[in-house]
Amino acid sequence: MKKWLPVVAIVVLSLAMLVGVACGGGEDEEGEVKEVKFGIGAPLSGIMGAILGVPTQQGFELASDYIGEFTVAGESYKWNLIFEDNKWSSQGGVASTTKLIMEDGVKFVTHIGGDSAMSAQALCEESEVILFASGIPVDAFGPDNPHTFQPAVAAPPPAAALFKYVSETYPEVKTAAAASDDSATSHMLVEAAETAAKYFGLEWLGAEYFPPGTTELYPLATKMMSKNPDICFTWINVIEPMREMGWEGISCFAQWATSYGESQGWENMEGHLHYYPAPYGEGLPEAVDEIAAEYEQQYGVEFDQMAFQCVVHLYYMTDALIKAGTVDDVDQIIATLETEDLDSLVGPIRFGLEGIDGIGHQFMMPYSVGEIRGGEYYRVFEMSIDEGETLVNEIWGQ
Repeated sequence: MKKWLPVVAIVVLSLAMLVGVACGGGEDEEGEVKEVKFGIGAPLSGIMGAILGVPTQQGFELASDYIGEFTVAGESYKWNLIFEDNKWSSQGGVASTTKLIMEDGVKFVTHIGGDSAMSAQALCEESEVILFASGIPVDAFGPDNPHTFQPAVAAPPPAAALFKYVSETYPEVKTAAAASDDSATSHMLVEAAETAAKYFGLEWLGAEYFPPGTTELYPLATKMMSKNPDICFTWINVIEPMREMGWEGISCFAQWATSYGESQGWENMEGHLHYYPAPYGEGLPEAVDEIAAEYEQQYGVEFDQMAFQCVVHLYYMTDALIKAGTVDDVDQIIATLETEDLDSLVGPIRFGLEGIDGIGHQFMMPYSVGEIRGGEYYRVFEMSIDEGETLVNEIWGQ
């Protein structure tokens, strides 16, 4: 954070002059549909753009189409989604957030990527703009950052669900390790996995990180083979070289798409565990299946985890504005996010986990674990919001 203070200081001086005149709703004539601006920072270029940015944009846009007009305090509104390339970097986070606040006058910003979100935080807090910061560590939240929310499932509950399932289903698993890219998001995920694994009695063998964008992963796989963990949190591209070297353990990861099995070989993914909410497997709400079918028809690709997350995000944000009775009173919207159950495609969701972040700004929804068997995704474990919150307090409250 410190290295951004000089940049932030300059920007905030400008924001003080400009942001006060901007508002979330449009200024349409009486009786017409007004617009609510929503700034979205995502990697829209490079490999991360293809993996995360494109489904992010498509998910938000499709959700906006489905939601259409909505009524807040007797006025009709629709979303005006403003996308900026945050380049999956700290520099990109500052640049995109500055434009969204200063030029576009947004009251809400969401960032995909921990490094981008962390660099945007000071700008949003100083400007009293709500920041939905995806992939940042729990200690970045708290009373000192009252405008910052985790927009997707926080790392601790899914990690707790994963290792609870593993401990109950695979008692032979005794050791765990991690291999992932060296980013803020990955460190957050790995630290949560380490804490949960230790709580359930596994020996943690350590983590190995590689620079984002690395394509030659055999050296990393060699390091992981020296550890030979029974279960490994691992970036998808590391699994195939580890299997070639004879590793027989269980792989797990926070992200999943059918293309992973196709690219890495389904035989290498057998038994792989995925432990974040995703639109895969049987038993999903009908509304999820419906929008998944529309997404695939409209874009010609699978309705993946990122698109799913963005659809859920826009749905609960719409309900938050409706229940708050305002589109631009930031304090009232924050109070609603903090206290209300909000409607979404997956049923009621809410923010909480004050016991681990000091303010209760962590997004919570039902948690599940999926397992790959014979090239199919099976939902093998589920945990409610209340169960997840209780378990997280047990593990991280110690």
